[in-house]
Amino acid sequence: IIILPFYLIGLIFKGRRRQAVAARFGIYPAELRDKLKTANNIWLHAVSVGEVMASAPLVREIKGSFPECNIVLTTVTETGNAVARKIFSEEVTILYFPFDLTLAVKRAVDIINPVFFVIVETEIWPNLIRRLFKKNIPVIMANGRISDNSYNGYRFARFLLAPVLDKFHLFLMQTRKDAERILSLGAKSDRVFVTGSMKFDAVAETPVLENQEELKASLGIYEKDRLLVAGSTHPGEEEILIDIFKNLNNTHKDLRLLIAPRHIERVPEIEKIIRLRGFEPVKVSSLPTTNYELPTVFILDTIGQLKRFYSIAWAVFIGGSLVKKGGQNMLEPAFFCKCVLFGPHIFNFKDIAD
Repeated sequence: IIILPFYLIGLIFKGRRRQAVAARFGIYPAELRDKLKTANNIWLHAVSVGEVMASAPLVREIKGSFPECNIVLTTVTETGNAVARKIFSEEVTILYFPFDLTLAVKRAVDIINPVFFVIVETEIWPNLIRRLFKKNIPVIMANGRISDNSYNGYRFARFLLAPVLDKFHLFLMQTRKDAERILSLGAKSDRVFVTGSMKFDAVAETPVLENQEELKASLGIYEKDRLLVAGSTHPGEEEILIDIFKNLNNTHKDLRLLIAPRHIERVPEIEKIIRLRGFEPVKVSSLPTTNYELPTVFILDTIGQLKRFYSIAWAVFIGGSLVKKGGQNMLEPAFFCKCVLFGPHIFNFKDIAD
C-alpha cells in the first residue's frame, strides 16, 4: 500500500508498464470473467521471459493430464506477457498478475477460482497465498530456486516467511541446495522434493532451425565469417563488448557482433553507445531493407528470436554477468554446441554454469 502510489506515478513515465493496469487490480472484461467462471482453471504464474519459456513443457504436461481444464498463465512483465502470447496457443489464457493487495488478489482469485495454483520458480506473494489457502486451493512451487542474494534476505525475514510457506502444498525444487534452503526457511520436509530444472526440459524441446544460411547472409556472414552473439545484455555491458569487438576487428575482419539486450526498450540507448564507438548500428527488424557497410554492430530488437541467432553464432556471450545481475540462461547456446562465455556474476545460474 505504501509503495503503490509511487508505482502508479512510475506508470506515467514508463510506457512499458502502462498496459493492462486494470488486470493488475483484478479487474477483467465481462466476457473474460464469464469465460473464467465457467471453466475449470489451473493457474500458473511465471514472472518474466525466462520463467515463461521454462514453463512451456509444464504447460503441455498439464494440458495432457487435465485436458478438461483451462490454463491461466499470468506474468508480471510485458515482455514475459508478449512471449507467452507468442509461444502458447489460444487454449491458454494469458493475463497480468494482480498486485499483492487484499482487494486485488481477492477479486482475481474469486474470478479465476483455480483447481490449483503453481508458482514457477520462487515468487512469494503473501496476500495471494493466504487467499488461496483460505479457499482450500492447493499452492505449488515448481522449478523452485533460491539464489544466494535472495536467501540472505529471506533469512532475516524468516519469522514472516515461515507462516506463508506453511500454506504451500508442494515445493518442487531445482537442486538439493535449493531444497535445503527452503527447509531452513520454514517449509515442511514432507512437502519438499528435488525435481531438477525445467529449463533443461524446455531447451531439450528446441527445434532444429532451418534457413540458417539465409539468416547468415542477412547479416553479411559467409563461409569464413564468424558471428559473436551477446545475449540478454544489461546496462554497463554493451560498452565493454563493443570495445572488445573494436579491438578484435583490427585483426579479425571476419568477425561480426550482434547484441541482444535483455529489454528491447533499451535499443535507442544502445544505438547511441554503438555510434559513439565509431560503428553504425543495424536493427535486425530492418535487415531486409537496409544497406550497410561492414563492420557493423547488429541489434536484435525483436522478441523471441534470440535462439535463431544462437544457432548461427561462432561464440555466445551471456549477459547479466559482467554486471551484478546474476547472469542469464546459457542452455540454449549450449544446446547448439556453441562456445559459451560469461562474466563472474552468474549467481542466478551457478549450477547450470558449473
